[in-house]
Amino acid sequence: MALLILLGAGSLLSAGFAQAESTLERIRMEGSIRVGFANEAPYAYADSTGELTGESPTVFRHVMKQLGVNKVEGVLTEWGALIPGLKAGRFDAIVASMYITPRRCKQIVFADPTYGIGEALIVKAGNPDGLRDYADAVRKKRKIAFVAGTAEIQHGRMAGMTRKQQLIVPDFAAAIAAVKAGRASAAALTSLTAGELAAKDEGIERAEPFTFTHKGKRYRGEGSFGFRPEDTELRDAVNAELKKFIGTDEHLAMIAPFGFDKSNLPEKTAAQHCAGK
Repeated sequence: MALLILLGAGSLLSAGFAQAESTLERIRMEGSIRVGFANEAPYAYADSTGELTGESPTVFRHVMKQLGVNKVEGVLTEWGALIPGLKAGRFDAIVASMYITPRRCKQIVFADPTYGIGEALIVKAGNPDGLRDYADAVRKKRKIAFVAGTAEIQHGRMAGMTRKQQLIVPDFAAAIAAVKAGRASAAALTSLTAGELAAKDEGIERAEPFTFTHKGKRYRGEGSFGFRPEDTELRDAVNAELKKFIGTDEHLAMIAPFGFDKSNLPEKTAAQHCAGK
């Protein structure tokens, strides 16, 4: 009986250790990590061979290798489902160049930014409604397509757009389809995404120049990797590697194929973005 009790206690102790294993410890032991992405070039997308690529996965793979994790497996997810999917345990990180915003910081924790970028509108070729930015849409009472869960939705509202002027769609392809079908006068995207899409489709173009300021503040999105709130150990380990890497010649050479350069280096920390600074 005493032996059985001791074995039972040992089993409970082992179970306790297993439960206490952190995400960082687990991915190091397994040598792999699953990450969520939303198929948005040039940030994070599957190429013609199905390989996960883009600015965010490329930088993330470098960081993971420094942490002893050699395999990064992508899980394609709609943009608006990335945070719910992370919290539900479908994957261990969001690797989609997600903007760091105070609202998102209430749900997940972010690594420090890996890049910074502005926004832009995609319009039909010739820009028949003459829209360049949110202010034009407000003044002309035109509808703009926004991808569900993106920061651009809030920016449009900050610029004075009504909810009726915002057509919320599930993904980037649906946003472009809405413009081409005339259901929206424009689609709001990041400037790099807008440039990528316009270069591949003669029926659309990127409207320029795009400007967005609110209460004297110029808005420039900065994005990074997202983790579950309990995974601060993993986030801190990633930050330590990013601090040594972002802005180096190796980093800039790595992201150049995706259209990023020194002008896209981040200017703030995740903590500053989370605080709304």
